[in-house]
Amino acid sequence: MIKKYNLINSFFKKIFAIAIFLAYFTGVAQEKGYVTGKVFTSDNEPASFVNVIVKNTNKGSVTDENGKYTINSISPGEHTLVFSLIGLQTKSINITVKEGEVITVKNIVLNENEEQLEEVVLEAKRKNKFDQKQTEFVSRMPLKNIENPQVYSVITGELLKELEVTDIQSTLQNAPGISNVMQGIGSGGVGVNLYLRGFSADIAMRNGIGASVRTGTDQSNIERIEVIKGPSGTLFGTSIVSSYGGVINLVTKKPYETFGGAVSYTTGSNNLSRLTVDFNSPLNKEETVLFRVNAAKHNEHSFQDYGLVRNWFVAPSLTYKATDKLTLNVEAEIYNNNAPSIYFNVANTGISSMNELNYNFENSYGSDYLSNENKTFNVFAEAKYQISNKWTSQTVFSKSSVDNSTNYLFLDFADANEATRRIMNIESQFNVTQIQQNFIGEFKIGSLKNKLVAGIDYYDIKTPYRRTQFNYDTISADNPQVDFNPKKYENMLGETDAFRVGTRDQSSFSIYASDVINFTDKFSAMLSLRLDNYNDREQDYKQSYLAPKLGLVYQIINQELSVFANYMNGFTNVAPDMSSGEEVKLNPEYATQIEGGIKAELLKGKLSTTLSYYDITVNDAVRWENNGGVWSQIQDGKKSSKGFELEFIATPVKGWNIVAGYANNNSEFVEGDDSIKGNTPYAAPKTTINFWSSYKIPLGSIKGLGFGVGLNHVSDSFVDDQNTLLVPSYTILNSSVFLDKPTYRIGVKFNNISDEKYWSNMGSYVQPQKTVNTVVSFTYKF
Repeated sequence: MIKKYNLINSFFKKIFAIAIFLAYFTGVAQEKGYVTGKVFTSDNEPASFVNVIVKNTNKGSVTDENGKYTINSISPGEHTLVFSLIGLQTKSINITVKEGEVITVKNIVLNENEEQLEEVVLEAKRKNKFDQKQTEFVSRMPLKNIENPQVYSVITGELLKELEVTDIQSTLQNAPGISNVMQGIGSGGVGVNLYLRGFSADIAMRNGIGASVRTGTDQSNIERIEVIKGPSGTLFGTSIVSSYGGVINLVTKKPYETFGGAVSYTTGSNNLSRLTVDFNSPLNKEETVLFRVNAAKHNEHSFQDYGLVRNWFVAPSLTYKATDKLTLNVEAEIYNNNAPSIYFNVANTGISSMNELNYNFENSYGSDYLSNENKTFNVFAEAKYQISNKWTSQTVFSKSSVDNSTNYLFLDFADANEATRRIMNIESQFNVTQIQQNFIGEFKIGSLKNKLVAGIDYYDIKTPYRRTQFNYDTISADNPQVDFNPKKYENMLGETDAFRVGTRDQSSFSIYASDVINFTDKFSAMLSLRLDNYNDREQDYKQSYLAPKLGLVYQIINQELSVFANYMNGFTNVAPDMSSGEEVKLNPEYATQIEGGIKAELLKGKLSTTLSYYDITVNDAVRWENNGGVWSQIQDGKKSSKGFELEFIATPVKGWNIVAGYANNNSEFVEGDDSIKGNTPYAAPKTTINFWSSYKIPLGSIKGLGFGVGLNHVSDSFVDDQNTLLVPSYTILNSSVFLDKPTYRIGVKFNNISDEKYWSNMGSYVQPQKTVNTVVSFTYKF
């Protein structure tokens, strides 16, 4: 143990020495400085697309959606910065640039009158508000979408507002390729299971760092959702965090430099009553200490006869700009969730389609007195240090603590009419810790420009648990509302011994690096590698894996049109098989993806599209085999998942915005048992479609009045790998009307207006989903 500690200690010392060397080398070699800052309008909103020019030079920049700008390589001396945008008053300021230093300019406020403000809003909105792919998380370095060989989608904050969503589950269906979104088993009622590129996935990332899939959060604290496609083991790992289909990353709301916020109340069908508060303020006149808090209280009845949701949530966050070079961010999430979890098990019914089940969507077969209680406390901390104008150190810490008292209700159908109500009670605690250190920078080798991220990642999860289950009673379509007696439940639970008591105790330690080499202004390559060491202390086994990644990008038109290709890798650690009484070691399951396509950012940002074709192969896939009543793991499987995806984001005219996606996937068991060979893996639909379009009137007395319409389509999928039981396809239609003004917003959303009766499918178990419902929201902005 001491030897292992010394090795790790020695490794950290080497990493630190390299960081000091890089800091010294880049600081000495760099003779020029650079300028950064933010621009706001007089109503405290970030001013996007403002031109920032260094007068009498060819240096300049344009502010992003957060009003931020950066200008590199400015010669030392006195300079004048000029800020301009049509409809805003032009402003000039004098700055002094010193050799090798970072100059942070105090926030610039550009004034305008009412007429000018209208013009500014119109100009800014010409860029689609649904297309905001600037992110520091996908590649862990500043890399534009057009330059990135990996495919990803972003569900923006603006889209979240228009969709009037009150939970993350409803949101995820608005990214191409996502299907079968539902409560995940083992999640304590708060985790979300979904399918992406033919593989099961869940949400286990917050702000680019891992959190337990059992960790709950509320929609009110989500700034945007990033859907990173393909097996992303190289940068994120796979055994604990991501799946072969991709990574879901939630980006939370951060403090900003001006006073502002909103209070919102939402009501609607199923006794929905939801209150949210978003409050932001600088805490000192220098605006170096910034505070923000988001909070929510959510009450709702199930869309069926029984089932109550009772949630509350608080998320404070603090940003401290300690120096011009060091910024500290700390945020917390405190979440209490109480909601039911009901799953339908129809494997033994003999039916071939869920349409044959004798079931009325108005019935839950559950009770208001049987639910899960989930208590979550998350803390995230980040320290960013600007080593030089080319190198940054990022240190991130994440801690998730969850107490679960779970009551899953499984409806085991013996035929199409009658089901046994089986209750599984799980008492558990999830404790997840992740520490990550990244060094991000730019350098040259000869004439070749390089962007590099190099880091180390430590992830640890401990989960003590106790599981008990028993059959409560039998229920049928003829008698769907049998009384549930809480006292009877408590007595049966007390008289039943736990069938499993244990502790999940796992960790991983990883080293990774990713380098983007610009051979020319148009042609670049991404070379990435991760060494992952996984340790399962409970089952006493370790596995190491090397995950490479290669990406190529050629920009046919600079910053507008590119072709790309990638080779990516993912892996899953597999515990030894003990069914024979002896330990049989198994290899890590691994997946490789080959993908190619086109990315376009055309018409000055008014049109964005990505078209890609991928081919994912999973080797050493594990399957379970029954030998005389003894189940054992057999590692002879091979899966293939091929398909293409199209994402289309456009703003044809001012005020009109469109986001749409189409995905076609063909998943197949290439090798394995004869009963599944050639079949489609469960819960993997062939086709998914997402579409949302809205128009907000930009002029006149009814400026701000808007309308939206959308749909989601998922084709047939199977409940089992034998392909004997079908979950039928479905199409959901939605629409909205809203009035969006600078100080308030009123919105009405009509969900599932055709009252489609449909199921989400995670294989073995399925769940009925919400029927027709309406959501009404009132927001005051300050």
